[in-house]
Amino acid sequence: MSRSLLAAATFLTLTAGLSAQAQQPVHKAVTPKHAGVYKMATGELQPANANERVGATVVIFNASELTNYYSVPGLDQEWLDEGSLLDRNAGNWEQMNGMEFVYCSTEADATQNSGTVTFAFYDDTIVCTGPSNGGNFALGGYLCAYDIVGLPLGDANGAIQCWIVTVDLQCGFECPPNLSFDWTTDNANTKLFGWSFIPRNDNTGPWLSKGGTQASGIDNSFVWFDQFGALVGCFWFGGTPFANFAMKMTGNEDNARAYNPSAPGAGDDLCLNIDMSGWPPIISFVLKNVNATEDYYLVVSLGTAELSLPTGTLLVDHTNMPVPPVAMPGGAVSVNAGGGMGLTVYFQAVCVPAGSGPPSPSNLPQRWSNGWCVSLL
Repeated sequence: MSRSLLAAATFLTLTAGLSAQAQQPVHKAVTPKHAGVYKMATGELQPANANERVGATVVIFNASELTNYYSVPGLDQEWLDEGSLLDRNAGNWEQMNGMEFVYCSTEADATQNSGTVTFAFYDDTIVCTGPSNGGNFALGGYLCAYDIVGLPLGDANGAIQCWIVTVDLQCGFECPPNLSFDWTTDNANTKLFGWSFIPRNDNTGPWLSKGGTQASGIDNSFVWFDQFGALVGCFWFGGTPFANFAMKMTGNEDNARAYNPSAPGAGDDLCLNIDMSGWPPIISFVLKNVNATEDYYLVVSLGTAELSLPTGTLLVDHTNMPVPPVAMPGGAVSVNAGGGMGLTVYFQAVCVPAGSGPPSPSNLPQRWSNGWCVSLL
């Protein structure tokens, strides 16, 4: 049963460590500023640059219609929200390659980089109960979790500031990051996923949302776990504002999934993105980090693999390649995928010394990209 966070008497039942939240659980927000783009691959918060992200992204969940309020969980407290992902991919799976969240803080921050928020994502959750596998961040059971560090909090004197942060998970940190497990969808039967906001600073919390352009499955409640994984209960804010936290999630093109080595090495550092247009699709492949002393090739296979080599990781089945490696001048190439209709095709980019010819056992690539699995069904 939901309990109103607006009723102070309710909080008399909470533990002493949480009782401070009873004083004013809902706070008036101020206009948010964009803090920048957090690059998970480097662990850096960078100034927003519209041209910096490479590769197509699609909004897969959007509950970011803001109210005028935010709320404060308390240090290391996990507030878990829910939603439903649409069934857009053959086989009913999804992959997240980025997210955007909004938060406010009155924690004094002279350096404007003292904040950390942890996010956890769960394959399946139940309204007012939590993840169906009994998990939470403290006890495990999540699909993926991320520490977003170096965030601005309040101003140097503790005056309120609110922030929008875009998180780029591409090339190594997608959820899920490889093909060993799936994030399943079943929107037709109202299957819910869970996601949680865990502040690592006091006086900091999520902006409250009232829905959005793709906010299927949201409920006017959230689940609270303490820092040890104990269930505190199911809460709401009395009906208004709505008990939902602002979150936007992005994914890849339909039926396209990035995957990465389970144990990447130093040579697994190429970042390959794709864009698809038309049907049968023209697939454009672009490498983000190229240089003039290397030649690049696209390897195409009808099977996946994970073969550790001295210089990196081969992620496609080299015994099932329908075409020779395709040259990628300047690290880019577009291919017509019409010949692969009805198949699942796997792609990986590699680099060899300039002028040395295509990759082969005698011309082993020096650098390797993430893989792409594309279902042409």
